[in-house]
Amino acid sequence: MKAKPFLKYARTGGKAAQFTGGSFVDDDSSTTFFLSLHQPRADSEGFQNGDLLAVSSRPDAESGDLVVWWTGASTTLALARVQEDLSLAAVAGFASPVLDSEPVPRVRGVVVGRLRRAEGVS
Repeated sequence: MKAKPFLKYARTGGKAAQFTGGSFVDDDSSTTFFLSLHQPRADSEGFQNGDLLAVSSRPDAESGDLVVWWTGASTTLALARVQEDLSLAAVAGFASPVLDSEPVPRVRGVVVGRLRRAEGVS
């Protein structure tokens, strides 16, 4: 059985810190936060273990955008691609959102950048 992919909030250093002030952010008060991706499954997105994702928490998601969505479970986030009909298609081995569930999953932000290695991230 393959391990499930997961996202973790990340502290940034170096040049990336200018976007968050170098502080750990895990709430809706910041416009940009960072997540490190762990154990993604191979797909057409090309994600690698340790990728660092820059996410805008003030989303204006459009068709084709990569989004981070909250699954409804405590602190659990997942990745999906917005489709033409504005539905969410799971990527990198994450589960697809179930829109008729309680609590209703919600978009947490739009991925605005990706760094291939998460060096200097804790």
